[in-house]
Amino acid sequence: MTKSYDPRPAATRLAAVQAVYELDMIKAPVDEVLASFASERWKAADEDVSEEMARPKPELLKELVSGTVSLSADIEEALRPAMLKNRAVDGMENVMRAILRTATYELLARRNVPAKTVIGAYTAVADAFFDEDGQQVKLIAGILNTVARNLRADEFAPTGETTSGTTD
Repeated sequence: MTKSYDPRPAATRLAAVQAVYELDMIKAPVDEVLASFASERWKAADEDVSEEMARPKPELLKELVSGTVSLSADIEEALRPAMLKNRAVDGMENVMRAILRTATYELLARRNVPAKTVIGAYTAVADAFFDEDGQQVKLIAGILNTVARNLRADEFAPTGETTSGTTD
């Protein structure tokens, strides 16, 4: 039996980026922002199965947003080596910063999700905010690729090799 596509993880990641952006902009408490998403947004989305309108998974949304906030120091540390010379995460556009921070949280804390899946998912989120062929999407993909390779080198090692470069 073929497994059908579930748009909710994509909707949840998009909502998480929006919530992290909102938290960054208005400095509201996490629970208040999450309550706003639950009560005011996506009300009619339960019946719609399109990716743009699918209702986010509440548990995953809470994990992504709360985790991004609580691991902010670890996230910044993981992003630092991937940043371009003389460019800090704090100096980036707010939406780019929210995407990078939320994706990096997933790379750090959700090891059950393959790194390439995380990179693809957040590149797709970036496509929702920026021109698909724009430099922002390419920059986000490049930074996330570097972060993923630094955090999860084992997932990028050629088959039969370990992260130290020796074969099994």
